[in-house]
Amino acid sequence: MYKIAFLDRDGVINKSTFQKGYIGKKKYFKLIPGVIKSIKYLKFLNYKVVVVSNQSGVARGYFKLRDVHKLHKYLQQLLKNNNTFLDKIIFCPFHKDGIVEKYKKSSVLRKPNNGMFKLINKKWKVDKKKSFMIGDQLTDMQFAKKSGIKGFLFKGKNLYSFVKSKKFIT
Repeated sequence: MYKIAFLDRDGVINKSTFQKGYIGKKKYFKLIPGVIKSIKYLKFLNYKVVVVSNQSGVARGYFKLRDVHKLHKYLQQLLKNNNTFLDKIIFCPFHKDGIVEKYKKSSVLRKPNNGMFKLINKKWKVDKKKSFMIGDQLTDMQFAKKSGIKGFLFKGKNLYSFVKSKKFIT
């Protein structure tokens, strides 16, 4: 069984102030203070760190799937340059109200559904008592509840301060 720290992307890893939170290009990707230190800290505590993110900007036509992949590659390189990494990044490009036909549909992967949790649980058996989700939206908290893990709503300015304040994280 593995301790998994599930993190939302936009609003937790990076600021979501551009285009109503639809961040699909590197030039708009700005890390929230304390992110790198948080990931290093969680890795030090033997957590697998997994990003689970709705990316309906693909379905809405704001950016392409390849843009999301490029952005995630950039994020992993940024973390690698700082001697850390994410164990996995999973995202859902679908939305029922999308305009890009290929991605215009409902999906079990889209939070608040917990399809992304189920994928991770197949890969690594999740220790639900020791795992958690940090997100900035109600859908993230619903994802946590449906997955049977703790959920923490992040509305702060520094992710490391927030993570350190959660005494259960060991």
